[in-house]
Amino acid sequence: MGHLSTNFNNKEAWQTLQATLHRRIEVDSSEINRVIEFARRTPGLSQYEDGLQKLAVFFEVATQQYKQNNPDELSGLVEFWERYRAAVIQRYTAVTPIELRAADKVVEDIFRRFLNGVPEPNMAYSIDAVPLVYGGEGGLGAYFTHPPGWNRPFAIINLPHTAFDNVWQWLALPHEAGHDTYVAVNGLQKEIETALEERMTAAVQNAELEIPDVEIDLTRFGINYQRSYSGAEFISTIWKRWANEAQADMLGLLSCGAAAIIALQQIIGFSAKHSWELFSKDGKICDAPEEHPTSYVRNALNIAALRTISTAHNQLADEIQTRFEALRDSAPDIEWYLTEQYVIARCPAIEMVKSAEIAAQVLLTHTMQSLGNKCYMDLINFSHADQSIVDEISNRLLAGDPTFCQVDKNASARHCLAATMFAFEKDNSKMDLINRTFKQFV
Repeated sequence: MGHLSTNFNNKEAWQTLQATLHRRIEVDSSEINRVIEFARRTPGLSQYEDGLQKLAVFFEVATQQYKQNNPDELSGLVEFWERYRAAVIQRYTAVTPIELRAADKVVEDIFRRFLNGVPEPNMAYSIDAVPLVYGGEGGLGAYFTHPPGWNRPFAIINLPHTAFDNVWQWLALPHEAGHDTYVAVNGLQKEIETALEERMTAAVQNAELEIPDVEIDLTRFGINYQRSYSGAEFISTIWKRWANEAQADMLGLLSCGAAAIIALQQIIGFSAKHSWELFSKDGKICDAPEEHPTSYVRNALNIAALRTISTAHNQLADEIQTRFEALRDSAPDIEWYLTEQYVIARCPAIEMVKSAEIAAQVLLTHTMQSLGNKCYMDLINFSHADQSIVDEISNRLLAGDPTFCQVDKNASARHCLAATMFAFEKDNSKMDLINRTFKQFV
């Protein structure tokens, strides 16, 4: 028996699933009254005292700096404060404490596993930093860590209320934790971008990839901008731009295995079309692909990575590949649009899939000084034994067993989260049971 339900390998069934997962979460007046009542009791925040103190210092220093040097960005700092305040208050108002306690355990498990192997001098955060999750805005795909560019003492991750009743989609949380491990390790971003750029350039030069040259001319839009890319420049520019998102996918995959890919498919889809961006840098117009990989290519990247991690995952990878092929666009080319009417670049889909397979090897196996001369797979991994733990937990979730976390001495929050996806795939009529059991007992 396979892990995935073949019922979803049908476009009509997939669209029905998407409509079901986008249910709006309601907050009624009784919950508001509970907020007021718990606020009156002033719950203690002792377990977060150290973190609160660090962030208080951060806001005091950052506010003064932004007032003096970056007044235009001060509103962003205020927005960050509002999200942080929500992250703390929500835990003690009884509106969302169950969801947030469960989410906290997941991101802490994943965050610590990766960073425990990183040399402490290379850490931008304090070594004991862990992310906070808050119930925030947005639709099904509105997971994000905010803000990645500031020197904050720890991460804050948005978990959209839309997904509160779809715990298997919380598999986006390991991806978001990956964004923060990326900025938490000094020098990691540059090393990964450089490794991808050099490998893609070599792949074109060695005829592993056949990437066409690209000419960008925006005079038709009244913009005096022309840019010529050789094939090597084009593909290396793409993957360098996609580095952050792609490595975050790898962290999710190495933490939770194939379940992370299946959840990602629910969120991003399978399109072969994506946007190209114009932006100003140092007073000049620049162009680049949107930072998220085109979903068609992103699926290929993750499937290739799953096979790279272990041949023991090949059967699951085949199932995911089958769904991908059943639901993806039937397109010979990957296309990037500047507007909906104007295709700015095309590249054969088969060549982009090859580039994704190369990128998977780089992201998983390239040794980096910032990681203590280790690669991602040296720091964390997801083995066949991990998948076996996940499979057993998924069976217990479907039975509503509150002891599901105790299935194995090595079981942790990441296994439990991965298991929610396979439980959903086995019997999606038990969505409410899966949600309730996971959130109450993880």
